[in-house]
Amino acid sequence: MTQAHLDARRRQIIQAATEAFTERGFAGTSMADIVRATGLSTGAVYRYFPSKEHLVLAVVAGRDGQQEVGGFPSESAAELLGRLIGYVTPPEGAGHARLVSLIWGDAAVTPHLAAVARERHDALQRHLTSVLDARRVPGRECGPEPEDSSAVAQVALASLIGYAALVATDTPVDTDGFLRVLGRMATGGYEPATGPTRTQEAPPA
Repeated sequence: MTQAHLDARRRQIIQAATEAFTERGFAGTSMADIVRATGLSTGAVYRYFPSKEHLVLAVVAGRDGQQEVGGFPSESAAELLGRLIGYVTPPEGAGHARLVSLIWGDAAVTPHLAAVARERHDALQRHLTSVLDARRVPGRECGPEPEDSSAVAQVALASLIGYAALVATDTPVDTDGFLRVLGRMATGGYEPATGPTRTQEAPPA
C-alpha cells in the first residue's frame, strides 16, 4: 500500500467524521456512525484513529485557513479575510460555520481540544499579523501603526468566529456589510480593501 493511498484513506475518514460532526455534533456522533459513513471496516478506521477524540483533534487541526500542502498561500489581508469568510458564508459554508461553532464551544470545556484550537488560531493570527505588517503603505497617516497589527488581526479573527456563530444559528447577517467593515478595519493604513470572496469551498480537513 503506497503512502499516497494511506494519505487518501486518512483524508476520507476525516471528511466523513467532519460531515458527521457537523450534522450531529461531537457528543452526538459515535465511532460507529463514522465507520458507517466511511464505508470502511471498523478495523480500517481504528487503524488511523484509535478513538473519536483523535478524530475530533484531527478535524480541529485541519480548519485553520492553511492549504493542505504548502501552508498559507500568498495573499493580501483583504484576500485572506475574504477567503475565510467565504468558508462560513451560506449556503455553501453553512455546514462549516456549524463546525467552527462546535469546535470553539467544545474547546471551552475540553482542555486538550482547546489547546489544539488555540495553537491553530494563534498560527493564523501570527500569519495575518505578518501580512498586515508587510503590506503597510509607507507614509499613510490614517489607520493603526505597525505595532498594532497583532491587535487588528486578533479583532478581525474574533469577528469571523462570531460571524460563523451567527450563520450557524441561522441569524440574519449582512455578509457584504460585515466584510466591508471588517476590511476597512483590517486594511486601514495597509493596502486597499477588496470585495468579498463568497464562492470559496471549505478547506480540506
